[in-house]
Amino acid sequence: MSLVSADRLRTPGAAPGRTCGDCTACCTLLAITELHKPMRRACDHVGRDGCRIHPTRPASCRLFHCVWLRGALGDDDRTRPDHLGVMVDHFVERATGEAHTLAFELWPGAFASPEARAVLDALAQQGPVALAWRDGRWSAWPDDEAP
Repeated sequence: MSLVSADRLRTPGAAPGRTCGDCTACCTLLAITELHKPMRRACDHVGRDGCRIHPTRPASCRLFHCVWLRGALGDDDRTRPDHLGVMVDHFVERATGEAHTLAFELWPGAFASPEARAVLDALAQQGPVALAWRDGRWSAWPDDEAP
Protein backbone atom coordinates (compact mmCIF):
# COMPACT_ATOMS: atom_id res chain seq x y z
CA MET A 1 0.00 0.00 0.00
CA SER A 2 1.32 3.44 -0.96
CA LEU A 3 2.02 6.09 1.66
CA VAL A 4 0.05 8.60 -0.45
CA SER A 5 -3.61 8.19 -1.36
CA ALA A 6 -4.02 9.79 -4.80
CA ASP A 7 -7.78 10.07 -4.29
CA ARG A 8 -7.44 11.86 -0.95
CA LEU A 9 -4.64 14.04 -2.36
CA ARG A 10 -7.11 15.48 -4.85
CA THR A 11 -10.03 15.72 -2.42
CA PRO A 12 -10.49 19.34 -1.34
CA GLY A 13 -11.85 18.79 2.19
CA ALA A 14 -10.72 17.20 5.40
CA ALA A 15 -10.96 13.42 5.71
CA PRO A 16 -13.91 12.25 7.81
CA GLY A 17 -13.08 12.50 11.50
CA ARG A 18 -9.73 14.20 10.90
CA THR A 19 -9.02 17.53 12.61
CA CYS A 20 -6.01 19.80 12.96
CA GLY A 21 -5.85 19.25 16.70
CA ASP A 22 -3.13 21.47 18.09
CA CYS A 23 -1.20 21.63 14.79
CA THR A 24 -0.82 25.25 13.73
CA ALA A 25 1.63 24.88 10.83
CA CYS A 26 -0.64 26.61 8.33
CA CYS A 27 -1.24 29.44 10.83
CA THR A 28 2.40 30.39 10.39
CA LEU A 29 3.15 29.36 6.82
CA LEU A 30 0.22 30.74 4.87
CA ALA A 31 -0.39 34.34 3.91
CA ILE A 32 -3.89 35.34 5.02
CA THR A 33 -5.15 38.29 3.00
CA GLU A 34 -8.17 38.96 5.20
CA LEU A 35 -5.93 39.32 8.26
CA HIS A 36 -3.10 41.15 6.41
CA LYS A 37 -0.84 38.32 7.58
CA PRO A 38 2.28 37.70 5.47
CA MET A 39 3.60 34.24 4.65
CA ARG A 40 5.88 32.58 7.23
CA ARG A 41 4.76 34.82 10.09
CA ALA A 42 2.76 33.53 13.04
CA CYS A 43 -0.85 34.64 12.98
CA ASP A 44 -1.90 36.95 15.80
CA HIS A 45 -4.76 34.55 16.55
CA VAL A 46 -2.73 31.36 17.00
CA GLY A 47 -2.33 30.06 20.53
CA ARG A 48 -0.75 27.05 22.17
CA ASP A 49 -3.92 24.99 21.61
CA GLY A 50 -4.58 26.18 18.05
CA CYS A 51 -6.58 28.95 16.47
CA ARG A 52 -8.27 31.21 19.00
CA ILE A 53 -10.80 32.44 16.40
CA HIS A 54 -11.45 29.04 14.80
CA PRO A 55 -15.28 29.39 14.69
CA THR A 56 -15.01 32.79 12.96
CA ARG A 57 -11.74 32.38 11.06
CA PRO A 58 -11.46 33.92 7.57
CA ALA A 59 -12.53 32.08 4.41
CA SER A 60 -8.94 31.49 3.26
CA CYS A 61 -8.30 29.62 6.52
CA ARG A 62 -11.58 27.68 6.30
CA LEU A 63 -10.90 26.57 2.73
CA PHE A 64 -7.31 25.40 3.26
CA HIS A 65 -6.78 21.71 3.99
CA CYS A 66 -3.21 20.43 4.00
CA VAL A 67 -2.54 17.02 2.47
CA TRP A 68 -2.36 15.43 5.94
CA LEU A 69 -5.75 16.88 6.94
CA ARG A 70 -7.24 15.50 3.71
CA GLY A 71 -6.11 12.04 4.80
CA ALA A 72 -3.76 11.62 1.84
CA LEU A 73 -0.82 10.56 4.03
CA GLY A 74 -2.56 7.70 5.78
CA ASP A 75 -3.51 7.45 9.43
CA ASP A 76 -0.05 7.89 10.96
CA ASP A 77 0.08 11.01 13.12
CA ARG A 78 3.85 11.12 12.53
CA THR A 79 3.06 12.58 9.08
CA ARG A 80 1.05 15.45 10.59
CA PRO A 81 2.88 18.70 9.71
CA ASP A 82 3.86 19.65 13.26
CA HIS A 83 5.33 16.18 13.83
CA LEU A 84 6.95 15.68 10.41
CA GLY A 85 8.31 19.20 10.07
CA VAL A 86 6.83 19.42 6.58
CA MET A 87 3.43 20.75 5.52
CA VAL A 88 2.21 19.67 2.09
CA ASP A 89 -0.36 21.37 -0.11
CA HIS A 90 -1.78 20.04 -3.37
CA PHE A 91 -3.98 22.04 -5.72
CA VAL A 92 -5.08 22.24 -9.33
CA GLU A 93 -4.96 25.57 -11.14
CA ARG A 94 -8.41 26.47 -12.37
CA ALA A 95 -7.18 28.20 -15.52
CA THR A 96 -4.85 25.45 -16.74
CA GLY A 97 -5.93 22.28 -14.92
CA GLU A 98 -2.29 21.79 -13.93
CA ALA A 99 -1.70 20.02 -10.60
CA HIS A 100 0.86 21.32 -8.11
CA THR A 101 2.28 19.80 -4.96
CA LEU A 102 4.16 22.09 -2.58
CA ALA A 103 6.08 20.96 0.50
CA PHE A 104 6.99 23.58 3.11
CA GLU A 105 9.82 22.95 5.56
CA LEU A 106 8.72 24.00 9.07
CA TRP A 107 12.15 23.93 10.69
CA PRO A 108 15.69 23.75 9.29
CA GLY A 109 16.69 20.20 8.39
CA ALA A 110 13.16 18.77 8.40
CA PHE A 111 13.37 17.77 4.72
CA ALA A 112 16.41 15.60 5.53
CA SER A 113 14.65 13.31 8.01
CA PRO A 114 13.98 9.74 6.83
CA GLU A 115 10.24 10.22 7.45
CA ALA A 116 10.08 13.41 5.38
CA ARG A 117 12.14 11.84 2.58
CA ALA A 118 9.70 8.88 2.50
CA VAL A 119 6.75 11.27 2.22
CA LEU A 120 8.48 13.30 -0.51
CA ASP A 121 9.35 10.14 -2.44
CA ALA A 122 5.75 8.92 -2.19
CA LEU A 123 4.38 12.30 -3.29
CA ALA A 124 6.82 12.36 -6.22
CA GLN A 125 5.16 9.18 -7.52
CA GLN A 126 2.12 11.41 -8.20
CA GLY A 127 4.16 14.17 -9.90
CA PRO A 128 6.79 16.82 -9.21
CA VAL A 129 6.99 18.33 -5.74
CA ALA A 130 8.15 21.92 -5.16
CA LEU A 131 10.14 22.33 -1.94
CA ALA A 132 9.94 25.60 0.01
CA TRP A 133 12.94 25.52 2.33
CA ARG A 134 12.83 27.21 5.71
CA ASP A 135 15.62 29.59 4.62
CA GLY A 136 13.55 30.84 1.67
CA ARG A 137 15.08 28.73 -1.12
CA TRP A 138 12.88 26.82 -3.56
CA SER A 139 13.80 23.60 -5.35
CA ALA A 140 12.10 20.57 -6.84
CA TRP A 141 11.92 17.01 -5.58
CA PRO A 142 13.46 14.80 -6.83
CA ASP A 143 15.21 16.80 -9.60
CA ASP A 144 17.13 19.47 -7.69
CA GLU A 145 19.23 19.24 -4.57
CA ALA A 146 18.35 16.38 -2.28
CA PRO A 147 17.72 17.27 1.34
